[in-house]
Amino acid sequence: MAKIIAGRFDATLDADAAVEALRREGFERDELDCFYVSPPGQHDMTAVGGDTHSSAGSRFAGLGAVVGAVLGGLLGMLAAWLVADNYRAAAVLFGAALGAYVGSFLGAMNRVRGGRRAEATREHPVEPKAGRMIAVKADRPGSDQRAVKVLRELGARDVGRAEGDWRNGWKDFDPRAPLMAP
Repeated sequence: MAKIIAGRFDATLDADAAVEALRREGFERDELDCFYVSPPGQHDMTAVGGDTHSSAGSRFAGLGAVVGAVLGGLLGMLAAWLVADNYRAAAVLFGAALGAYVGSFLGAMNRVRGGRRAEATREHPVEPKAGRMIAVKADRPGSDQRAVKVLRELGARDVGRAEGDWRNGWKDFDPRAPLMAP
């Protein structure tokens, strides 16, 4: 496994300038890899499309939906019981169903939020934004600090480190896997 330093650039010209600066800093052509990272959700990594079944920000949405459905169902049943005169049993069932439906939606939405990098895992990722990724194989002593310095100086976002399979570039890059702090 190779030690890899990577950073994302919004502009191609900035990424090209970073590659040239890294080459001037002593990195060889076979120690650099440039590739485009698609926007989150567009990597088609699951059988039904998308990148993952849930993200770091939606881990607890299922629990929120269940709690919301129970509370909404009870409130819908109570409201229908108090309002309905004729066909009370049908109204109570309808009120419970409608309350559960609305409650599950509100409960799930109440638990969804933006994910934080600190809580990201491969199963519940916080995917990087789209852009041109520059990856540097930094196995030589001191090369990781030099790579981080150059990438940051030239405006890279989401600079981090990883370990991976490096054969003529970073072969096992996974946009769902969070980069570690450099």
